[in-house]
Formats: sequence, structure tokens, C-alpha cells
Amino acid sequence: MEALKGPRFWLVAALAVGALGLVYVIVAASVQPASEKDGPSALNMDRSLLVGEMADFEYAFPPRGAPQIPFDYNGRSVALDDFKGRAVLVNFWATWCAPCLKELPSLDSLQGRLGGRRFEVVAIAADPRGPETAQAFLDRLEIKNLKLYADPRLAMATSIGGADVLPVSILYDAKGREVGRLVGEADWTSPEAVRLVESVIP
Repeated sequence: MEALKGPRFWLVAALAVGALGLVYVIVAASVQPASEKDGPSALNMDRSLLVGEMADFEYAFPPRGAPQIPFDYNGRSVALDDFKGRAVLVNFWATWCAPCLKELPSLDSLQGRLGGRRFEVVAIAADPRGPETAQAFLDRLEIKNLKLYADPRLAMATSIGGADVLPVSILYDAKGREVGRLVGEADWTSPEAVRLVESVIP
């Protein structure tokens, strides 16, 4: 018992308390929300938005940067970095994926409603059959607002872990940070989906 009261014991105790305090400060700083002047942020995780159609949406923690793997648009290479400054909902779909085709009209409506300088739906056809086949399906579904982005080599889809499970939708803030993702189809015209998207539009 006398040994427990010695200077070595108190030194170890003080170091342990100091280490715990340091860990607390680091963790608190890492989850501190961005200031209001920074606008909507991937760090502002409002769980009250995860209801209804968005109940399965999972916030990214910590927020991840968007992969800079190129994909195709009108025969040229683009990357998610090209969309910096606006919020982006990236959706991976394929012509062989029935839930994807069911979901596309609601994504088209979301783009028509919110799309512009501050937000865009980037629907990427992760389909080895190429953009011509994908375009035929968009025409058949009477998609009017979505642009055709394509990832026929599946490089982009694989980088986010979605090549085998489609559809996958990933929401990025205007700084290119992943807010979160939803695996599986959803109605993106639903009030809860619109509220979630609007929460990150600058």
C-alpha cells in the first residue's frame, strides 16, 4: 500500500490523466461542426433526416474525399473534382439492374427540381456494354434532365466499392467530401430525400 502512495504512482497517474485529456481534445476537435460561415458541410450529420426513403442512408465518418478516378462524358474524361463548388449526388447504375432502372426517373426529377450551379445529379452508367447501350435505356425511360456519364471499365464504381451492388448513391458536399451513401434504390422525389440533399447544397 505504501508503494501506491509514492511519487512514482502519482507520476504515472498524472500522465494517464493527461493522456486521456489529450485524446478527448483530439476527438472533440475532429467532430466539431464547421462554422456557419462555411455553409453546409459533410461534418453536419443531422440524423433526423434519416427517415422514410432515406432511413438506410449512412453518413460517412470521417468524411472521405471524392475519388479522382476518371469516367466518361461525351467521349472525354471527367472526374468528381470537376464538380467542386457544388453539391453532387453520384448514382451508379447499370442497364442489367432492374432497381436502378426503376430509380432513374426519380433521379431525373430531382435533377430537374434542384439541378443547376449549386447541385447536380451525376448518374454514372457502370456498364461494360458502353454509353450507347446506356443511352438507349435512358431514351426508353424518357430521361430528360440527367446527363449520360459512363464507367464502362468499372474503375470508378470499383473504387467506391459499388461494382457488385447496384444501385449505389453517394452524396458529396461542395468541397468534394463524402457526406454519406445509400445502397439500394430510393425515391429521390420524396420529401425526406429532397430535405437531405438540400441540407448540403451551398
